Amino acid sequence: TGQAMAESLVERYRRDHDGAYPRSVGLSVWGTSAMRTSGDDIAEVFALLGVRPVWDEMSRRVARLEVIDLDELGRPRIDVTVRISGFFRDAFPHVIGILDDAIRQVAELDEPDDQNYVRAHAQRDLADHGDQRRSTTRIFGSKPGSYGAGILQVIEAGNWRDDKDLAEVYTAWG
Repeated sequence: TGQAMAESLVERYRRDHDGAYPRSVGLSVWGTSAMRTSGDDIAEVFALLGVRPVWDEMSRRVARLEVIDLDELGRPRIDVTVRISGFFRDAFPHVIGILDDAIRQVAELDEPDDQNYVRAHAQRDLADHGDQRRSTTRIFGSKPGSYGAGILQVIEAGNWRDDKDLAEVYTAWG
């Protein structure tokens, strides 16, 4: 299902943008949704990145990630930024680790920039800021112990003037 979601996202983008591939996408991942669908949204992230999980048959857990060859993938690797919910952060810290591993693994591949947007963006960020860890950070969420994106509190308090104020709160909380 996650692979089908990724393919649908890419194909819709291509239809809407004269055949071009999306260079980056942002996805929200919620804990309750991940539980209900058994991780379809995580599988979508993997598919966009061009990796697949390798399962341990005995434990039914992900043993490692396998990079899909570009020829088999048939398209560029899409850079994915993930906004996680507080519940997801608390319930699935191991999945966050696997997602982060997938992103870093793809960013380290020796592939052309036009075929690996994760690497291209990470290399540009590294050149601009000199911080390897920053260059591959793609998972954001509320700090431990907090939930939501901060928007509701600002709206209820009336402490905002325009969309830019809301965007700043959302960014700060993530």
